[in-house]
Order: sequence, then structure tokens, then C-alpha cells
Amino acid sequence: MKVAILGCGAVSELYYTPALQALKGQLEVGALLDPNSDRLAQLQKAFPAARPAYRVGELREQGIELVIVASPVRFHAEQAIQALESGISVLCEKPMAATTAEGEAMLRTARETDQILAVGLFRRFFPAARLIHQMLSDNLLGSVKSFHFTEGGVFSWPAQSASFFQKTSAQGGVLLDLGVHLLDLLLWWFGQPTQVFYEDDATGGLEANCRLLLAFPQGFKGEVRLSRDWSLSNRYLIECEKGWLSWQVGEADKVQMGLYGSDFALDARLHHQVSKGALPELGLPADGYHRSFIRQLQNVAAAVRGTGEVLVSGEQGIASLRLIEQCYERRSLMPMPWLSGHEQAQATRLATGTL
Repeated sequence: MKVAILGCGAVSELYYTPALQALKGQLEVGALLDPNSDRLAQLQKAFPAARPAYRVGELREQGIELVIVASPVRFHAEQAIQALESGISVLCEKPMAATTAEGEAMLRTARETDQILAVGLFRRFFPAARLIHQMLSDNLLGSVKSFHFTEGGVFSWPAQSASFFQKTSAQGGVLLDLGVHLLDLLLWWFGQPTQVFYEDDATGGLEANCRLLLAFPQGFKGEVRLSRDWSLSNRYLIECEKGWLSWQVGEADKVQMGLYGSDFALDARLHHQVSKGALPELGLPADGYHRSFIRQLQNVAAAVRGTGEVLVSGEQGIASLRLIEQCYERRSLMPMPWLSGHEQAQATRLATGTL
């Protein structure tokens, strides 16, 4: 299957390049598109057979069957829709669009053209995320009572443009960037919240820190904290009736679990489960971080071939985007006790656009 990469920035270089190289023979990169010739040339070193492309509409003529949209978010909807209308399936990097309206237009085009639209929320391929989903669905520790999710640290992503920090380029800050991964897992595990409180530190620009309080129809509440400028614990903690589950961000094949009343807890590395005769036992180690990213590409390719179902479809991918948009609509300014009264008033006016 021939693949085109739209956007030759950091995510394409650090993630898609090694994954596609590992799948050589199954997926072949036939075209690269990026207005930055230096970035395009850099990626072409990894895929020397790939031809430079200048328009999405010309890709079908080159035999491209799958487009990976890895450009800045403001281009996602336009490029994905152009590819879908050309009869090409799409794997779109997260977040799938800058706004819910753009995401809805992508979904509509995918339905009208009968093409695959997948979203790159690849944490759903983590064995740890899948195990937590199963344990919660089966109530193995009883019903959920509360949760506390934190993620973030000093920004260190090797961005190839300033679009992450420019309000003219990005519709949001840390909530849209990191939050889309976190909220996707949260919605997958818990379902839709009934109450949403949101605050951040944006004073006219993009937020670097934010906090969410969420309530769910099952009767539990929890907190989410995200940051781009100070180190958090990067831990997702879920407290249930009988015990707790914990996951460290990025540890695709590990979970922690404890039972209330016990002196001990588990720090477990996951394996596949197999049977030897009638007895269960450990099989091979579960996929790690980068192998999970490869699984995402294999899943999408199988869906394009008609031999499988997309794990993270556009319909699923837009759910976290809707919640993010809901948060921004309800935004309030985060308390900043280090500011003087005058500075706090000034910050409030900047945050509300009344300055």
C-alpha cells in the first residue's frame, strides 16, 4: 500500500518514520508534502523513493491509497477533506481538527466518499490502556469512586515551527495539545461527563496550565491537571470501591494496582495471556510504546484493505475535541496568588478580552 505524508515536521520524523520503516514491504511511502523544502529533504533521506508532492489532489494519480496528515492543526481539516474527496483514506494526527465544526466537516466528507477516516490517538493501542478499559468495564475493582489525572512538564518537543504557541496558528494550548490524548482515554474509560468546570492561565494568549473538574452520571468526580511549564507527576490514578489503578504516562506496557486493606500493591509489566493445555500462563511481553504506534498503522492499513475495523475512527476522535471546545467555552481564569490585586485585575481583563 502506498502512503503519503503531509507535513514533514517532528511527529513525522520521530514517530512515523521509524514506524513506516519497520513496516517496509507492507506500507511504502510514495509521496511527501511540506512547504518547507529543508524538512521535506530531511524526511526524503529516510524514504528516497518518495516523490515531492505539491497538491493533495495529485496524490491519487500517484497510486496513493492512504494519506497521513501530520501538518500543523490548522491544515488538518482542509488536507483531510481534499484527500477524502480524491478517494484516498486518511489517518489524521491528533487533534483531528482545530474546531468541532471542522471535525464534523471531515466526518461528513468521509461518509459521503465512503473512505476511512482514522485519528492518531494511538494511546488506545497501549496494552496498559486496553487493560484498564477492560478492568473498568468489568468492574473488577468495583465501581469508580474518583480519579486524579496529571500530565505535563517543561515543554521539550522539538517543534519545527512556532505554531504551538501562536494563537493565529493554534486554537488552543496545552489542553488541545496534551489534553486531547488524556481526554480521549478518559472518555473511553468513563463515558461522557455530566458536569464540566474548567480554568486555565491564558491571559490573551494560549494556556500553559489548566485544570478540569468533571462529574459523571455513575456518581463519581475527578480532577485533571495539565502543564507545559512545570513538572507534574504524569500519573493517572483511578480509585474504585475495592482498590485503585494507576498508570504512568508513556508506559505502554505497565500498570500499577492495589487492593484496599492489603499491605502490598502490584507494579506490573504486561504480557500476553496464553494457555498451555488447559492452564493459563504468561506469553510474550506486551507491546511497548513504539510498537503500539506501529500497531496503529497496521490497524488503519487493514481497514483500508477491508480486512479490519478502525480502532479510533473519526467519530471517536471528535469526542475529545467536543469536550475541549466545551471547556474553552466555559473558561475561567486560574487563581494566581503571586499576582498583586492590580495585576490580577489586569490578567482578568486580558483573559476575558475586556482590556
